[in-house]
Parts: sequence; C-alpha cells; structure tokens
Amino acid sequence: MSTLLVEVTRGPMVENRHYGSIVVVDQDGRTVARAGQGGITYMRSSSKPLMMIPLVENGGMEKFNFTEENLAIFTSSHTGEEEHRHWVLDSIQKIGLEETMLACGTHRPFDRKTAEALLKAGEKPTLLHCNCSGKHTGVLAYCLLQGYPLENYVSSEHPAEKDILAAVASLAELRPEEVIIGVDGCGIPVYGMPLENIAYAFGRFGLASSGSERRKKACARIVKAMVNHPFLVAGTGRLDSDLMTVTKGAIVAKIGADGVYALAAPEKGWGMAVKVADGNMNALGPIVLEALSQLGLLTAEQREALAHHDTKIIKNNLRDKVGEMRAAFTLES
Repeated sequence: MSTLLVEVTRGPMVENRHYGSIVVVDQDGRTVARAGQGGITYMRSSSKPLMMIPLVENGGMEKFNFTEENLAIFTSSHTGEEEHRHWVLDSIQKIGLEETMLACGTHRPFDRKTAEALLKAGEKPTLLHCNCSGKHTGVLAYCLLQGYPLENYVSSEHPAEKDILAAVASLAELRPEEVIIGVDGCGIPVYGMPLENIAYAFGRFGLASSGSERRKKACARIVKAMVNHPFLVAGTGRLDSDLMTVTKGAIVAKIGADGVYALAAPEKGWGMAVKVADGNMNALGPIVLEALSQLGLLTAEQREALAHHDTKIIKNNLRDKVGEMRAAFTLES
C-alpha cells in the first residue's frame, strides 16, 4: 500500500528509507494526485480543527465570549510555551472550570526551552503544558454548552464525543459507524478511515463548503482563527505554524502523531493527507514541502523560507555533516 517517500543518507549510501502514502483530492472527492495507495489510518491530532465544529456551530463562541485565540488553541497540538498556557488557562476560566478538570494527562513540553526551564526550576509539567490541553478545554466547553455531564467526557460513549464523531464523519462522507474508533495519547477518541477520506474531510473543512450554513460558517471561523494565529496552533519552529505563516493562510495545516499530516488549499479546493508508514515524524517536513512544491502550491521563495523543515542535515556528535534526510517521490496525477 505504501511507496518510498523519504531517503536518509549517511555518506555515499542510503541508510534508511521511509515509506508511506500521500493523497490529494478536490472538492468533489476526486483524486488530483497521489503517491502510494492510501490505506486506512487514524487522523490522530489532524482531526482537532474538525472536532471543534459542534462547539462553534452551536453558539459556543458567543456563549463563553471566546476570541479567535481561544478557538486557535482548541485546534492545537501546542508546544507548552507561555502563550499557549495563557490561552488554555484563559479558556478554562471563561467556562468557569479549574484546570484539574482536564483529563489529558501531562508530559514534558515539546518546546525545548520551556522544558529546560522547568527542569532548572525543579518543577514538573502541569496539565497546561500538555499539547492536547486546548482540545480538551474545547470539548469541556461543548459539554457545558449542551448541558452534557462533564464526567468521563473522553469516553467514545459520551454524548459530546458522539456529536463530534458525527461532525467529523459527515465531512469525510462517512457514517459514524464506518469510522474506526481508537484512543489517542491524551485519552480522547481517534478516528480511523481511508486516507482519501481524511484528505476529503480536511479539504471541505478548509473550503468551508459542506453542510448547512451554520456548518459552513463554523468551518470558516475555525480556519480564520488558525491562519490568523498560527503560533497558537503549534509553536516555535513547528511545521504547522511556519507553513501557515509563510503561505499567509493559503495553506491550512494540522499535524497528527505517528506520521500523519492533513492540510487544505482553499483557493484550489484541495485537501491533502499524508501517512508515513513507520510513524516517523521527522519525515513529514520533507514530504509535505516536496508535495506542495510539486502541486504548485509553494513557491521557491516560500520553500526557502521553510528550509529548516525541508532536506534535513544529519550530524554526528562533533556536529559534522554526515548525511541528510530528503524527499524521494514524484506524485502521480
């Protein structure tokens, strides 16, 4: 099902190869380009923007006086930096809860400087440092909006999670029962489906062209929050933030764990989904930038501005260059 996407060299030899699939579809679900044969995978955190649709289309922004910054942090896999923690806490306070209500767990912040500062201060990461704390806050806000119980809100049987699944499945042109349900690292359900459906769902989300007028307006509002506040969606040095910043919102992007990536190019009406078969996250930058370049969605100047996500230099302990990680595919029309 997979094809060669990335090579990793050491000296004159290719030492490692990463396989996977890329699918690009238009607003009618027709395949525009591909590499590999797709297959079924979990959306992982690429689903986060779509998961916020029920909250927005049912008046959650107005009910809790949420700003675009609040909405952007709900879609995020953030790095735990100060600004991220500020907006998660602001969101929690606006819905009248304590951060202890978050069932996302804790982990070392993705941002190296933040993690080192915690270590130096002898402090442990808090729930606010968790990259999924924004999503969890958004789900709790939806529970309050609908009068659903807050207990066990991460269960796939919770009414809030059923509503969210229905929204995601609808954009993917699937019935909820056709979606494979797993559990993400933060305890929230994850959605398994064909890569083509992930691309289709994200493309329709980016174009804000699907469903009722409320649905379309909700999608447009979430997209606007993400492209206006790309730093909140990810963080310093992260592909999502940098890609949306450099393209000035022409690309709407969201990474997922274990080698998943989804993006939309609204002006083209296209959606793209990527899965690296072995889950290697470092391979995503070269894959995404090469695919966008081949599709004519990234200029040479924009790719240069994103060079730190592109071909990656392999160095040894002496900081000498010994190899590189590079894209190794050509999209099929």
